[in-house]
Amino acid sequence: MKAALADFDQLAARAAYLTSAGRPVRLELHTFGQRDVDNTAALQGAHLNIRRLKAEFPVESLVVHVPPQSVPVVTRTDFDTGQCQRSIAFAVEIGANAVVMHRYFGMVFADAPARARNREEATSGFEAIVLDLARFAGDLRLLVENVGHYSLLPRDGLSYLTGPLDHFFPWEIAHFRDFLARENLTTVEPFVDVAHATLSANLFNRRRRQPRRTADDPRFAWITDDDLDHADRLHPFDFVDSGMPYLHVSDALQLDEAACRDPGLDEKTLTASIVSEGLELGAGNLPFPALPERFGMSGELVLEVEPASSETHVGNGAQLRSLETLAQIYEAA
Repeated sequence: MKAALADFDQLAARAAYLTSAGRPVRLELHTFGQRDVDNTAALQGAHLNIRRLKAEFPVESLVVHVPPQSVPVVTRTDFDTGQCQRSIAFAVEIGANAVVMHRYFGMVFADAPARARNREEATSGFEAIVLDLARFAGDLRLLVENVGHYSLLPRDGLSYLTGPLDHFFPWEIAHFRDFLARENLTTVEPFVDVAHATLSANLFNRRRRQPRRTADDPRFAWITDDDLDHADRLHPFDFVDSGMPYLHVSDALQLDEAACRDPGLDEKTLTASIVSEGLELGAGNLPFPALPERFGMSGELVLEVEPASSETHVGNGAQLRSLETLAQIYEAA
């Protein structure tokens, strides 16, 4: 499960639940930058939290998630290498198993002009960054995650970042694996967040069915003609395969075929379909019983579920309920 590095109560609540349920304590540490890995004083507190967590619970594994990207930084530079390096250094210091980083390059805010000339330029730029970060990380694993549609709070459809590497379509994942094989980067692996994949699939399918209505919408800007030639329709689980070692799991709202074709699809429904993520399993419409066949039985699944309206991030019942739902699905499989 995910838990905030800066919040010991949250870390302890997750570890206590897993221990009481007879499950290993495996946590993905979500970082926030100035509250932890990007601030010297806060970093000392983060180290203290991890030492205390390990003293009080039988921690089996920890994964560090790089902080959210800063809008002023990533709309000015192609990639925030510094925050990745700081996260990697912290992960090594606490004996973490891996670092999760996002795949992006040359982002812009909303309808600002593109900074990258094309997908190929951005792909090459990101691959060079990954090569450097892999060297910096040494034996530490780097897990590269899809972004999807990068919606910013308050997730109203008006505040968002876009860039040429947003979606990590299945054919892009295959290309990235080819790059890793050529460079013999055995410590770097791609994976997906299924909710992020849902946002990408909704944009792709709407663009496929309504090309004229979506042509000038910046939210669809980086779905190219070449992308559209690869598939008639995408399902979120098309992004998932058994070669992935890791998966972020939460529910989301997938647009059906009729909605994608509807010329009069209302903006509220479209916006919900590209900003809704982190939902409790069952609150959206993803077919999770089909996930084991697609992902396999040996990879790690990490619940990334936001608390229900009456819950706190410490007492996140939605995440615990989702864990039990997913466990039942896998036991049945």
